[in-house]
Amino acid sequence: MRKIIYYIIIYIVFCLLQFSFGKHMNIYGIFPNFILILIVYLSLSKGTMDAQLMGFLFGLTWDIFSTDIFGTRAIMFAIIGHFLGRLNKKLDRDKIYTQFVIVFLASIVYWLGISFIIHASGNYSFTFFTLSGAAIIFVTALVAPAVFYVLNYVRKEA
Repeated sequence: MRKIIYYIIIYIVFCLLQFSFGKHMNIYGIFPNFILILIVYLSLSKGTMDAQLMGFLFGLTWDIFSTDIFGTRAIMFAIIGHFLGRLNKKLDRDKIYTQFVIVFLASIVYWLGISFIIHASGNYSFTFFTLSGAAIIFVTALVAPAVFYVLNYVRKEA
């Protein structure tokens, strides 16, 4: 029961953070992808199933608010959660360098996947190749160690 309450609180906090603050507290449309950071954190700390399930739920929530093809983010977050969850025993999640690199690579995979799906649907705007897309990837990776620190602190206190 405690685990379910933890996930519900995390879900609400990160939805508010991504969807409410993201619209109002960005700089030229650049705001970190906090949901992706959480999926990477869950992958490295909890494993495949938790990250994959939470990634799918966050992706569905994002898809509801989005005008893109329904299900794209749910699939991308679930895939990232699955594959990174399989690496959780092989990576040291406590090192800042590891956190930065893994989130950076996951952001690239996420943006390439989203861009490819949107491109295949007939919308030919590749968001990854824009300066804004590259900046979002870098800012997401830069913010990741701070989010990992806060999540580790919350997990230890809970």
